[in-house]
Amino acid sequence: MILVAALSGRAIAQAVARTGAMAATLDLFGDADVPVPARRVAGDPVAGFDGEALIASARALAPGGSGLVVGSGFEQAPGLLDALVRAGPYHLLGNGAEVVRAVKDPAGFAARLANLGLEELGITHPETRTEGPEDAVSGEWLIRRTGAAGGWHIVPWTGGPLSDGHHLQRRAAGSAVSVAFVADRSGRCETVAISRQWADPADDAPFRYGGAVLPAALPQALADQLSEAARRVAAAFGLVGLNSLDLLVDGDSATVLEVNPRPGATLDLLERHRLGGVMRAHLDAAAGRSWSLGAPRPGVIAGAVAYAASALTVPDAVAWAPWCADLPRAGSVMEAGQPLCSVTAWGGDEEEARRRLSRRIENIVADFTRRSRLLEKTADVLASLQC
Repeated sequence: MILVAALSGRAIAQAVARTGAMAATLDLFGDADVPVPARRVAGDPVAGFDGEALIASARALAPGGSGLVVGSGFEQAPGLLDALVRAGPYHLLGNGAEVVRAVKDPAGFAARLANLGLEELGITHPETRTEGPEDAVSGEWLIRRTGAAGGWHIVPWTGGPLSDGHHLQRRAAGSAVSVAFVADRSGRCETVAISRQWADPADDAPFRYGGAVLPAALPQALADQLSEAARRVAAAFGLVGLNSLDLLVDGDSATVLEVNPRPGATLDLLERHRLGGVMRAHLDAAAGRSWSLGAPRPGVIAGAVAYAASALTVPDAVAWAPWCADLPRAGSVMEAGQPLCSVTAWGGDEEEARRRLSRRIENIVADFTRRSRLLEKTADVLASLQC
């Protein structure tokens, strides 16, 4: 058995199941398409897991000898990852707490990058600070929550002291890309795909994660530079399994933003992009076994989050399309701006894939808005009849 622990564990659990292993999942959402057995753990997307509840559930759910694969939720709490690993009868298949601390320590990460010779590849890292500069220009700096994921936590810094657990990063130019790679302890590192990503801004979250498309259409020389950067970063920090390196690309140069030391938001796309998926390679590489990646499939795949346009209640008996995932359970109540589901679409190139994806998301959001309003009207009518 493989125990999956992540704020949203559905994608990892399904990928594990596709390898033929049984997945047991601990996450915050308990979506309808999470493979069983699964438990919903107390916590919230901002503060993370309730540590005691997570460890108790892990002990109850995972038999001795299980593997453990973690997703989001531990970069801001590596101590919890360490406690989780120590508490259970399972072995970690991924990066341990010390590696997570190293890549998510803003000052330490920047210092180590400076010694990797990335400048010769045309790759830099933006200035990072834990205290605000006195002579800052408006809009020059972004404030980030250390270890957080999804982009919701990134906002322009407007001055003043930083809260605990936050740091500043100088704003850099370019479009967002991410290098997904598998690495092992022997020093081998292979790029799975390079994705192009975009934000879906909200009023209070201008950099909220929107979606991604892969493989991104990049000049081969630039793609090789980015892959070499990922290889050097993986070796420097001892990364194992499936990880990703996030950058901004501006012409033929790039800026490293951060490392995600775990299977990330593009896992669904990577699973479909490579024949046989990528989870088997993650499990084998993390365990020190021989591993390989299947050939890329033809075409381009895009995926994004469909956010609720308004407050709604998920109706009963929804006929979900096969390209929808992270399915909320019937009766779930959502506020405007909360994730409704994840959506994917294939195309012959980036433009076609994104166009199909946008159309599907628009249809889903419109349909759920209509259904929710009808449900509210029905409830109002029933209430009036009981009066």
